[in-house]
Amino acid sequence: MQIVSRPALPDPDAARRLISEVVPRFGPPMAAQAREQAEIVRLFLQSRRLQADPRDVFALCADIFGGIYGPYGNWSWYSRMGSILSPYFSPEAPWTTVGEPWRIIERVNSLKAHLTSAGHPPIRTSVPSVAFRPMLSELHDYLVRLSDAFMELPRPILPPAVSPPGFARLGENVVAETVSQELVRLINEGLRCHQACLAGRWPTNPGLDRRFQDSFSPFLTTEVGARYLKANWGFKYLEANSERALQQNQFARDYRAIVGDQHLPIYAAFIAIAVNYLTEVLELMPVYAEASGQGKRRDPVTVYGNVGAIHSQVSQSSLSVANTVTNIGTTIQAVADRGETSIAAAIGALAEAVQRDPGLAEDLRAQLLDHVADVADAAAAPEEPRRLSRARAAMAAITAAAGTSSQLAQTVGTWHDVLGPFF
Repeated sequence: MQIVSRPALPDPDAARRLISEVVPRFGPPMAAQAREQAEIVRLFLQSRRLQADPRDVFALCADIFGGIYGPYGNWSWYSRMGSILSPYFSPEAPWTTVGEPWRIIERVNSLKAHLTSAGHPPIRTSVPSVAFRPMLSELHDYLVRLSDAFMELPRPILPPAVSPPGFARLGENVVAETVSQELVRLINEGLRCHQACLAGRWPTNPGLDRRFQDSFSPFLTTEVGARYLKANWGFKYLEANSERALQQNQFARDYRAIVGDQHLPIYAAFIAIAVNYLTEVLELMPVYAEASGQGKRRDPVTVYGNVGAIHSQVSQSSLSVANTVTNIGTTIQAVADRGETSIAAAIGALAEAVQRDPGLAEDLRAQLLDHVADVADAAAAPEEPRRLSRARAAMAAITAAAGTSSQLAQTVGTWHDVLGPFF
């Protein structure tokens, strides 16, 4: 199976910027709807100067905020607005802090309980509107404030770029090659859907995010899937909105009026973030396979003789891929020349510790030097996520090996803070 090369993948950082820039445009039409709801309440107050049927009041509140017995109504106006924003704002997002609508719902419930308390017959007749006026006035004021808040809808603070863990294991009887093939299939499916969105074609195969998440089920290490959710947590909500927007109901009408033509670019942006994460997982599959006991990434080539170490000499060493040491030295010199002397010194110390540690078997020593080389490559090009993913996997392997080597463990501990970006 073939997958496009990484340079041809959509830019995930550009995708995040697009989402962040587009979402505030939803604010003005949402503000207009909030004003309309406020006007409905105002007219209700005016038309019920003397008498009001409690059932009318309860119905009015339910239409705006949902069922009065809980925070989620059957597609009330407020729940429709919340659903439209759900892919972009967490429950603690700024737009929800203007006021708490459910305290108004609680007041409605409290009033209803008071009017139907023991010793009073069930409500069947009108009640003086003075009993409802404070609550309805508060409701009106809240809607006005909410309208003002929507007009200043902030850019969402989207999750930062997240990479898969450098170390992960597959479940028992799971074949790494099978997982890799499924990842390739899903990445290509996502890219086709991405292109369709950019061409203006509405997605016809819903559930893409769910299928992406299912691809992580073979992993014993749940962090692989957890990091995907952290990177792209709003995708599932956007897909739900995408399906609902095709229906003939009030939510669909609101969604088209508020989001409109921005839906497809946003959908494509979420796909871009997802396929880049899946591609990083695919690139780490050789590491995950090795960690799961399904073979090594490379076959070591052992060279015997005097091999120059970084900042030292190790005589009569047997190291795999002898020129790895030279390459590491060249790379970290470039890092040091760029002014990052602490990182260069840390990587040099790691390489030296690997070479000097007498407790390491020669094949493990060779593998660890390869890992140090991966870290050095990432330090030389920190803007390349592919190298950074390999470096994190490499540091995970080095840290694991340090558990059986006091000398290496001491070096890792000494330079842990400096090498933090690679953990």
